[in-house]
Amino acid sequence: MVSILIIGHGNFATGALSATRLVAGAPENVYALDFPEGMSAEELKEAMQARLAAIETPEILVMADLAGGTPFRTAVELKMTMPEKQIRVVAGTSMPALMEAAFSSDSMDLAELTADVIQTGVEGFVDWDAQTAEEEEPEFEDGL
Repeated sequence: MVSILIIGHGNFATGALSATRLVAGAPENVYALDFPEGMSAEELKEAMQARLAAIETPEILVMADLAGGTPFRTAVELKMTMPEKQIRVVAGTSMPALMEAAFSSDSMDLAELTADVIQTGVEGFVDWDAQTAEEEEPEFEDGL
């Protein structure tokens, strides 16, 4: 099983996890770590290191909000200092990608899950106008 750590600016991480729970239930192996206003980069690093160390599974997918942001850079830095863990860090986390990660993490290894999550994130973008121009009836039923 792969564990998931969501990280991001403000309350992005806890908000994304809360939304996932609302839509699809509570995944067991998903954790959130926020980077709120007023927290220093060093405080974030200490909190993230403690969270990563506390995760019992050896494979961890870290899902950040923005590439290049402090949470992303901190995760990449920590990945290099924790050889006992297999950590992959991705950025651009969205609800479709997060839900795919949370609910597929027990059926894929870390490399497969990472590729699947990125593909799901890309496919999760929908241009309503382009879609309705191509179809007479949208494919949506009752929603989620």
